[in-house]
Amino acid sequence: MIFRALQTSALLTLANPVQVLADKYSSGIFPGGTGNALRFPPVFNNGGTMALGTTNVNVWPGQNTEVLSINGSYPGPSVIIEKGSTFTANFVNNFNEPATIHWHGLNVPELMDGHPKDEILPGGNYTYTFPVINRGGTYFYHSHAHMLTAEHVYKGFAGFFIVDDPAEIGLGLPRGNFDIPLCIQDRRSVNIPQFTYNPQMPDIMNGFLGDTPLINGTPDAFFEVSRTLYRFRLLNGSNARIYKIAFSDNRPFHIIATDGGLKDEAVQVTSFFLSPGERTDILVDFSTYTIGNSVILKSLPFTAPGTGNYVQGTEMNLLRFDVTGNTGSGGIIPAVLPPVNYYSIADVKTTRNFTLTMNMGGMNMHRINGLTFEMNRIDWETPQNSLEEWRIINASNMLHPIHSHSDMFQVYSRNGNTTLPPEDKGWKDTVLINPFETVRLLVKFNDYRGIFLLHCHNLEHEDDGMMLNFKIVDPVGINSQSENTPEGFRLHQNYPNPFNPETVIKFSIPKSGKAELKVFDSRGQEVRVLLNENLNAGSYEFRFDAAGLPSGVYFYTLLTPDFNATKKMILIK
Repeated sequence: MIFRALQTSALLTLANPVQVLADKYSSGIFPGGTGNALRFPPVFNNGGTMALGTTNVNVWPGQNTEVLSINGSYPGPSVIIEKGSTFTANFVNNFNEPATIHWHGLNVPELMDGHPKDEILPGGNYTYTFPVINRGGTYFYHSHAHMLTAEHVYKGFAGFFIVDDPAEIGLGLPRGNFDIPLCIQDRRSVNIPQFTYNPQMPDIMNGFLGDTPLINGTPDAFFEVSRTLYRFRLLNGSNARIYKIAFSDNRPFHIIATDGGLKDEAVQVTSFFLSPGERTDILVDFSTYTIGNSVILKSLPFTAPGTGNYVQGTEMNLLRFDVTGNTGSGGIIPAVLPPVNYYSIADVKTTRNFTLTMNMGGMNMHRINGLTFEMNRIDWETPQNSLEEWRIINASNMLHPIHSHSDMFQVYSRNGNTTLPPEDKGWKDTVLINPFETVRLLVKFNDYRGIFLLHCHNLEHEDDGMMLNFKIVDPVGINSQSENTPEGFRLHQNYPNPFNPETVIKFSIPKSGKAELKVFDSRGQEVRVLLNENLNAGSYEFRFDAAGLPSGVYFYTLLTPDFNATKKMILIK
């Protein structure tokens, strides 16, 4: 893990290697030749305040850059939290525009997702709190304000949200000071030292691209490494730029994780694509270098649509690694990683088509199914626990990284080819759709109901309206209480919820008869029978002990001869 070498709460801060790195490199004690030592933002104290506002920081040495920051930090403070914990932050909007925080890739309730309909006005505040039910992995947060997302993110409103899973310890992956988050962004050198955001028509068409890469907010960045194995968590935090990640000496490395955590195998590559919103974790072994060597993390040139001063596919030097020591990480490249439960195309219940188009001239050039975003319009409904196939059809010559909120999806094929690049395999929330390409996704929404978003993560395209609302509704085949419920029949929400390992379920029945109370997992498999007997009319409560069951979403159903009802509960261990 990248933190918490010790588990006692009194020592958590002292045992946080990310904070140690932040202090170490901001002090400037490792000059490392030319360039600027890689910065690390501070770590957010769970339960504290995240205050949004403008501040001046030294992005380029000796020069003030006005940024839109959280708690005065650019990039925003890194959230580092253990799976199964409850995250809480009091968001205070000290900026002069509406704002929300979207927890990108995290599976959270509707009112915690940062949808633009739930904006926090200037001077207002809102408490975000949710159980962390995602797999261990590299996630992030950023602005999602209506038609302001691109500008807010470009000016600095974004940061890491890293979920640590203690179950990964046994895999032998590099941890602590050898587990390094890297946020890649681009800015325009002509505007140094400011993050000037003034998109023109070509920028709305192609995205607001820069020619100067910043890594964790550091220009001309270098990082000192030992001759050992490292884990790097790469996040593309750019508005629109796509990177073809490689090393200057074409050295091989291993991809071990995508957007939603670990893959089922470590795959050796020499390059891969990383589009805005995507994350990929890699293992890099520096043991073959000698002390004094350097190697550069690059973006290789590639052909892409667009013309002008700023184009996709520009070759860039991102980060220089200087080999300075022999300290071992103790990490290995695992021969086997935990299995991924891949969906079967044969189990698809519904197929939906989403066609991406571009209409020249004016605003709202970029569209999905001919539509642009309307705040109060629901574009489709999808039932919980029902596997769907989404066919993303790019009918334009633009590049579109498509992102879905709520649950992760799996990429099934590209233009009919089910042999996928390694950055596509595994759990994903963002996928790059190339010009005139059709990509098929498999998705199932297991955890939360409500209104969520599907949109392009080229942020200029998103703000131009390339975004739709969808609503996750009751599971197919499971009845919840409605206006037709008999008087006196009621199934209450369990309490506490989420819970570990016990919770109380209460219900009332209006007349005597057979009653059954059963618990099902998210796949609809029966896991416990709590009650199966004749009862008199009245109110009852049962204590459900989930010992032996894994964390996850479960449903409990009350069945009687006249009616039945189902509710959802969340077990977190």
